Amino acid sequence: METIFITGTILIATLYFLSQSLARGIGDMGGALRQIGLFILKKNPPGLVDIFDDKDGSGSRTWMNFGMLWLVFAGILGFLSAWHNYDPTALDSLASIGWSYDDGSSLREATMTVLGLALIYGLVGGGLVAASRNGDGRLASEGNASMVALLLTVVFILSALLPFIFGFANIDTDSTVISTLLMSLETLAVGLLLVPVLINVLLTVSTRGEQDLSTSSWFLIMALVAKIISMVYIFFGELASDTQTVWLGERVSNGWVPLALMFSVGYYTVPMVSKQPIWSGSMRSASMLLLFVTLPPFFMTSAEGTNALVNLGAILLTLGMLPIFAASINIMMTANGGLDSVVKNPGAMAGLFAFIMLPFFAIGGYFTSMDIFVGTGDLGAMAHTVNMGMMFTVGGLLILSAVFTNYPMAISKPLAAPSTANLAVWMVLVGGVTSTVTFLVGDFTTNAITNSGIEDAIVPSGGFFLTGAAIFYLLGIGTILATLVLIRTGIAPSGRSVVTETVSDVSTYTLVAGSSTTIRTLIGRGVGVDTELVASQSEEQEGGTTIIAVESSLHNDEITEFPPQPPTEAMIQLVQYLTDSGQSVFDLFRSMDLDASGKVDSEEFLAALSSTEIAALTSVEADELMESMDLDGDGELNLPELDIAIAQIKRDYDIVPAAGSEEE
Repeated sequence: METIFITGTILIATLYFLSQSLARGIGDMGGALRQIGLFILKKNPPGLVDIFDDKDGSGSRTWMNFGMLWLVFAGILGFLSAWHNYDPTALDSLASIGWSYDDGSSLREATMTVLGLALIYGLVGGGLVAASRNGDGRLASEGNASMVALLLTVVFILSALLPFIFGFANIDTDSTVISTLLMSLETLAVGLLLVPVLINVLLTVSTRGEQDLSTSSWFLIMALVAKIISMVYIFFGELASDTQTVWLGERVSNGWVPLALMFSVGYYTVPMVSKQPIWSGSMRSASMLLLFVTLPPFFMTSAEGTNALVNLGAILLTLGMLPIFAASINIMMTANGGLDSVVKNPGAMAGLFAFIMLPFFAIGGYFTSMDIFVGTGDLGAMAHTVNMGMMFTVGGLLILSAVFTNYPMAISKPLAAPSTANLAVWMVLVGGVTSTVTFLVGDFTTNAITNSGIEDAIVPSGGFFLTGAAIFYLLGIGTILATLVLIRTGIAPSGRSVVTETVSDVSTYTLVAGSSTTIRTLIGRGVGVDTELVASQSEEQEGGTTIIAVESSLHNDEITEFPPQPPTEAMIQLVQYLTDSGQSVFDLFRSMDLDASGKVDSEEFLAALSSTEIAALTSVEADELMESMDLDGDGELNLPELDIAIAQIKRDYDIVPAAGSEEE
């Protein structure tokens, strides 16, 4: 039996049982088991964890800080690699440090390694924020998360420096034994360091109580488990010279894990900012299930095996397009439901752009990967261009999505310089997409002329590579601008509580007895996951009626109606006009909210009424009308208050469209 069948079965079985455990819920984790996990996180290594800050959000912040740092380095290396394609002799002066600039392979490998590290840091950091908000608002151990982030960087730096140290000690690192040992130890160290991160996430989401496990948390957990298993496979596969096990580990590490982390960030930032539920549950399930049983169309290498095994791989590679398209369409349609909010938020806009572009990169990756897997392998250069373009563009945009949306939430501060953040998003998008297309044209030209059989043919691709390198420079500048925004956000003096921070502009929503609603309806009205739901109960006392506000967790206790106040004739006319004209409450509120602040003051309210067929009101009458609808007494009208007032009048006065009206 092929080794890959055994290792693949173990991998899929592990992920399946984990998925089933997550579906059943891990919110009832036993106290003893939780204490053991917390002891591992907070006391090991002894004394080292105590050095790191355990303040809320500090762990996620550290991961995203490192993510942006490595993304900037990756952008610099990417530009140097792009320029090297144009002029292979440009960097010969640096050849003394050991990189083989004759073909640029070492530079490309370094770029890919640093970029992969940036994606791990940035996307895991964004996923940690989502996991903490799926729990009690913080990680089980923020200090441990920060410590692991630092140790992971130390491992990477040591793996880069050890060949030079061995060189000074006259140890030949090019020998198969030494190079295999170094690579195996690096992969094992990375896998072991991710174990406490996984424990941290599991302990964090175990505090969510009766809440469902969020889609973002699910993808983060599955990505961490898949990464750990892939590192173990590569470690033992390298030591045992088992190419199939190593091949599977690399496909999981370079294919499944980045996509799962991208889905984790995308399924969190876009629905949260758009204030919409995930558009399609079936598409979400498809992206969750199919991702881990197919082959992603990125970073494919040739595989050794029988024809039946190769054919099976080709089928799985084709099916690997489905979860990408399912997740991309799902997130785009979710964003479409709240597009106004998405385009105003740099992080959500970056996430939306990423999933608009991901299917196009997947199509290019599919054809180049299929050529490598079962074809002639002539498209190897184009495959590398597509892979790097996807990582820089889609991965870079999703890192920005996490940094511009999740980072401010982690540190309890608003995003600094949103206009600069928007500029950074556009520069990464334009620089990544345009340079990738330009490089692909250059690669195609080179490949066509090389395979033409014409002797001494001159390949006119230098202009494409020069133009591509110049355009790629935009992406590098965009990452630097994003880092500056991150720094300004981090040092900003003002802050607010992460736990009580609202996802939407609606901080409090009053539930009124006598009416029914759904979670989807509440979200559509601007209610966020952290909006405080207040049930109103009246109690007759001497001296009149007293309003008692009771915090509600959607319980089934009986709630008496909010003490009614008789509506004015003008209010009844307003509701009748709204019913006759066929306008929705949201349309009416948007027409009133002239400054797009999410609140309507008395002047805006009076101006809106003057444009209707309602009898002319004085400013005093308009103020009284607003006061009758202003439930929280802040002097302004928000969408839920207007919706409640109109719903009550429709119910109490049986208002229907008049004969001959638009609605009729």
